[in-house]
Amino acid sequence: MNDSSQDTKSRILDVAEELFSEQGLDRVSVRDITVAAKVNIASVSYHFGGKEELIAAVFARRISPVNQARVAALDELEAKAGAKSPKVEQIMEAFIRPAVECCEDDDKGTKAFGKLFGRCLAETRPGFEKWLREQFQPVAARMEKALMRALPHLSRADIFWRMKFTFGSLHHWMLTKDKFLPEWASKSGVEEQMAKLIAFAAAGFKAK
Repeated sequence: MNDSSQDTKSRILDVAEELFSEQGLDRVSVRDITVAAKVNIASVSYHFGGKEELIAAVFARRISPVNQARVAALDELEAKAGAKSPKVEQIMEAFIRPAVECCEDDDKGTKAFGKLFGRCLAETRPGFEKWLREQFQPVAARMEKALMRALPHLSRADIFWRMKFTFGSLHHWMLTKDKFLPEWASKSGVEEQMAKLIAFAAAGFKAK
């Protein structure tokens, strides 16, 4: 793929991500995207195929690196821990930090993705839900293994539900971290808020 073609593909993805995050997956048409990106419809067909494939591509370029970073963080933790298990707080940070850093990186233009991901959880699309499950299954299995080792008294069902609640807390916070804050809390930065979220999630896992 030459540079010009790659630039076109990246521009389509950037514009699609921005429009989807602001208006939702259903309300934005391929034509809306091509007009905003200043490309023709054939470019979308050439690079992606159709709208569903474009949606998957928008998510894949953000989700895949995040999940890879999560697994890499867990690998590093376990290598350092040796025969012991990493602390629950460390496991939670390995899950939470990569997602937050993705959505806070202005240089990579990823701030829209936090809002976009919230939309995808609220707007059901059966085919896309299947794709999301496939994307998250490996990291979910990896997290489950690490947590069951760290918390052997919990059942697999306990781990599943507490992970589900942690996932919900993470994405709710990502969508609202700059909103609905009292004045006394408004000066807390992302790092401080993330530390509180990690502590909250760890406490949920360690609760009896």
